[in-house]
Amino acid sequence: MCDHHSMRASSDLGVFLRDVEIGGSANAVGLSPITYVNAVTTPSLILHGQDDQRCPLAQAELWYARLRDNGVPAKMVVYPGGSHLFILNGPLSHRRDYNQRVVEWVTRHTA
Repeated sequence: MCDHHSMRASSDLGVFLRDVEIGGSANAVGLSPITYVNAVTTPSLILHGQDDQRCPLAQAELWYARLRDNGVPAKMVVYPGGSHLFILNGPLSHRRDYNQRVVEWVTRHTA
C-alpha cells in the first residue's frame, strides 16, 4: 500500500483500513508512503500477487513506477492469480520463487 486515497476506493477493506489504521481521510496524504517516495534510495524488490484484493496491484505498480522514475534500483514481479496471502497458500512454485528472489536480492544488495 502506498496511497491511502486510491486504496480507499480499490481495496476490499480500504475504508476500514484508512479509518482504523490511520485515523481517517485527514491523515491520508501525510501517512501515505507515496508522499515521501522521492526520498527513497534503497534498492527495492516488489513481489506481488496479481489478484490481491487487500492491497491491489495498482498500489505496487504506482510505487514501482515512481522508484524507477527516480532512478532507484527496483524490480517488480507479479505472481499470476496470487492473492494477498500467496506466499502462504499460493502454488508451491510461487512460494519457492518468492523465497529464492528474496535471498538473491538481499545477497546482491548487501554483499
